Amino acid sequence: MKEYDRVELVSDKKKFIDLGLKKGDTGTILGPKRNGYWLVVFDGEIFQDEDGVWSTTEIDAAVLDEDVKVIWECPD
Repeated sequence: MKEYDRVELVSDKKKFIDLGLKKGDTGTILGPKRNGYWLVVFDGEIFQDEDGVWSTTEIDAAVLDEDVKVIWECPD
């Protein structure tokens, strides 16, 4: 795995459920591996609230290699 690879969550650990993630969610690795973890930004939706402010439902999570599988490898 490396930065910008697309990954799928294959774990149903409580910490992911508590963040609002579920097995099968997809995201992108951002940055290098640190202390054994990858930072993954899991896909969400972009929306505009009633005040006109744009926001997103993306969820960031630190994951281990065993928590995700690569579904698309970013070319070098």
